[in-house]
Amino acid sequence: MTLQTGKNILIAYKAETTFNTPPAVVTGANQFRPNAGSGLKLARATIKPGEIRSDGKTPMGRLGSKSVTGSYPADISVGTFDPLLEAVMRSTWVAATAVTAATAGLTSIKTATGPNTITATAGSWITAGVRVGDVVRLTASSTPGNNNKNLRVTGVTALVLTVAETLVVNATADTSFSLQIAKKLIQGATPVRRSFTFEEYDADIDQSEQATGVRVSSMKLSGQPDGMAVVEFGLVGADLVPLATSASPFYTAPVLSTSIGLTFVDAVIRLNGADIATPTAFDLTLDMTAKGQPGLYIVTPDVFENNAELSGSISLLRADLSNLTNFTSETEFELHLLLTAPEVEPKDFISIFIPRVKLTGVDKTIGGDGAMVTALPFMTGTKGAGVAGYDDSMLTILTSAA
Repeated sequence: MTLQTGKNILIAYKAETTFNTPPAVVTGANQFRPNAGSGLKLARATIKPGEIRSDGKTPMGRLGSKSVTGSYPADISVGTFDPLLEAVMRSTWVAATAVTAATAGLTSIKTATGPNTITATAGSWITAGVRVGDVVRLTASSTPGNNNKNLRVTGVTALVLTVAETLVVNATADTSFSLQIAKKLIQGATPVRRSFTFEEYDADIDQSEQATGVRVSSMKLSGQPDGMAVVEFGLVGADLVPLATSASPFYTAPVLSTSIGLTFVDAVIRLNGADIATPTAFDLTLDMTAKGQPGLYIVTPDVFENNAELSGSISLLRADLSNLTNFTSETEFELHLLLTAPEVEPKDFISIFIPRVKLTGVDKTIGGDGAMVTALPFMTGTKGAGVAGYDDSMLTILTSAA
């Protein structure tokens, strides 16, 4: 008798055209690169008989409605989880955009007014589509030292683009420039709902568990000292069935990403206008608390999401009490996380930008060995429409992936 091992499992997924219906085309699925976890699980409600018997015995009950829940953790890497990020944001990726001297009247640029600014002679960066929180790259400019670097946008006006990185100063008008806004994902005005069919293929016994009607309910991103940057997708589905050997695996040649896993050692966290020098931990959770709707049926007609809630925590070594002041005064500020691959420039990256952050506590432990660590839990809110230079989103995700 062949027994299934814990590691020889292939997890694949593909978007459904019709909710709770497996895709008709079994090619083009994505392979999930998991860390250890429990995967997806089918549950059935218990229906207990209400009969009162004189013999004091209970009749056999029944099984009621189905529900599928679970999560998959993984080391995050560039391009690997883009379909699931798109689903949890209930939006659609916008491809990388090139801004040139022919865009929005931007005839030429200079970097002479400051070491962190790109000034246009005419036109408008805002009209061209650049927003605070974007990651951009200059290419083909006349200043080689400014080309092909990831630049975090911290301020946008019509003529002046401010970035966190220091630029090489050039007072000569440059008409040959090209500035690329990275591939971007924001929460749109109208949510785009997606469902997937997931397959866990047990290769040793040549059988699969197939979960259908699966929506991405949550995403958690976390980092700990000397650890990988870990993303965990919480999933809620409508149904799960076993597939026979003759039908397993369901997907043919799912696409396997080979990009390198990212770490917080190579990352930079910018909070309240400054890069944190001594961060010790990070976590961020986007949660829509999706669930099915029990009724007089076995399989829920849909999996329903709620309003997205975004919260998290940053831990850092204490150097002053400025964060206690920010907490007591309810100061709002921006948070920008840039995870980069260990490469030479231009480095592959995943960027997380939150335009509105408010601390909900300042926590510490007294008496431990070493430096004092301060934990800063925070809440967020939508930026709202009509704020010049900002996307209308609680969260913006950018990536160097195509």
